[in-house]
Amino acid sequence: MAAHIGQPTRSRRFIKVYLTTWAMLAVGALSYLAMLAFPPHAAVPAPQTDLDPAKTGTSASKALAEVKSMRGSLSEIRKDVSQLQDAVGERVATEKVTQSRLTALEERVAGIDPPQPPPAPGAKQPDKTTYKAPEPHTTADILAKAQLPPPAPLETGSITSKTEIIFGEAVVKPVSQADFAVQLGAGSSLQALRQSWDQLVERHKGSLAALKPRVVAPRAEGGTYRLLAGPVPTKADADRICTELNVGSKACFATAYAGAPL
Repeated sequence: MAAHIGQPTRSRRFIKVYLTTWAMLAVGALSYLAMLAFPPHAAVPAPQTDLDPAKTGTSASKALAEVKSMRGSLSEIRKDVSQLQDAVGERVATEKVTQSRLTALEERVAGIDPPQPPPAPGAKQPDKTTYKAPEPHTTADILAKAQLPPPAPLETGSITSKTEIIFGEAVVKPVSQADFAVQLGAGSSLQALRQSWDQLVERHKGSLAALKPRVVAPRAEGGTYRLLAGPVPTKADADRICTELNVGSKACFATAYAGAPL
């Protein structure tokens, strides 16, 4: 019985020793890996605290130069401001002097009476002490003073005519419609328009042979001259000519017949 009881106790102790040994080995392996990953004697770069004296001197000289340039700019600005203030003061003083002179002239003009014409020889001098109001000159006052009878009223039907006036038949005349033309181009000079017209006549003799070239001057200086050809009775005829030329709606279109001969 004792042999059977002691056997499981030994096996338990062996398992504990086995597990403890493997645990110690695992801890040692982890420590070794930690030492490899984080070496204790890794060099840490020291911060650079020393400054280069050459660079420091260059920066200081640049800063001094900038300060000097700023002082020069400030002095120039002050001079400009003082000059502007002097100019404004002179302008104000001049305006005051001019205003005072104008005021004095206005007072002198207001104090001068207009000269009166000399009286005619033998004429009676008017009495300045008494003033007589002018008499009214209305139509009623004149009739009252003259004691004229009032005008007789007009009677209707007093004018008679024995002759009968006969008017002829009304003749209605149609209003003449304005002629049309086709605009064939535009240019900066009359010479350019003449060359364009000659080229168009050579290419399209059948459509342009019966038309006369005209030019419309620009409305403002430096504008373009317009080249027209006409006259054409209706707008439909002008559109038909542009269709025959086959140059596009922008290069040929119907317009009013105007301008001077080219």
